[in-house]
Amino acid sequence: MLCMNHRGPTQPGATGPRPDRAVTLVELLVVMAILGLLASLLLPALGRARARADGLACLNNLKQLQLAWQMYGDDFQGRVPPNRSVWTNGLWRSTPDSWIGASSAPHDPDPAPIEQGLFFRLGYNRALALYRCPADGSRVRTPQGRELGLRRTRSYSMNGIWGGRANEMQTTVERADAVAEPARLFVFVDEAEDSIDDAHFLVWPAPDVRWVNLPAGRHAQRGVLSFADGRAELWVWQWPKRFHPRQSYWKTVESLADWNDLRRLQAATLPRADFVPQTGYHPVEP
Repeated sequence: MLCMNHRGPTQPGATGPRPDRAVTLVELLVVMAILGLLASLLLPALGRARARADGLACLNNLKQLQLAWQMYGDDFQGRVPPNRSVWTNGLWRSTPDSWIGASSAPHDPDPAPIEQGLFFRLGYNRALALYRCPADGSRVRTPQGRELGLRRTRSYSMNGIWGGRANEMQTTVERADAVAEPARLFVFVDEAEDSIDDAHFLVWPAPDVRWVNLPAGRHAQRGVLSFADGRAELWVWQWPKRFHPRQSYWKTVESLADWNDLRRLQAATLPRADFVPQTGYHPVEP
């Protein structure tokens, strides 16, 4: 009987499938090195794409909040939503009658304050996801500083000039038509996770060189703001936005670039002629 070799001919010069051969360690290491190289090339691009996508989602969130702000004004004879806050039990919290309810973002274990706020109760914005930036990975903590492992429910605050607490540090208005150019003034801002507490965002007027509240730069060093005419914008910051080290409850700008960012934000809020700024400091590039 003729014995057939199913592997095909193996004589020199013969064609057909070759015998099975194990992959050598060297070949495996080469493949792994190629995969590592590809990953090192692709991961930064994927990270940038994710940052852009999160930035666009954050931009949409602020557009929706801005729409709620405008609808409230339409329903209440041009008045802006209340945006006051109080120091209570060792924390800054927005007042229960404010647009966001009695919220203190680092310490709210659930969205109950948001649900009790004006926007949610009056039906202007009931999508809880729209109150938090998708790139905000910060966690809830107790007043004593213990992290609870819960994601925060809010990333956004409102410019304190709109319905905020009146004091010697800022000019406040109760109606959008009380200012000459409301469209140049920001309303909502994505706030840095180590700055946010209540929903009242305070900017000391120019020429002060201190951050009181700090905008976020989560989106590849970009911040998101909305404006009184309904638009929302991504702003590129010249300097990283971090609130450490801080002095007292404020932080002096770190460089000329950081000062430029502050001046840009100061130009998008209201001045106060009798405000006494910090003097004697002239930031320079390190």
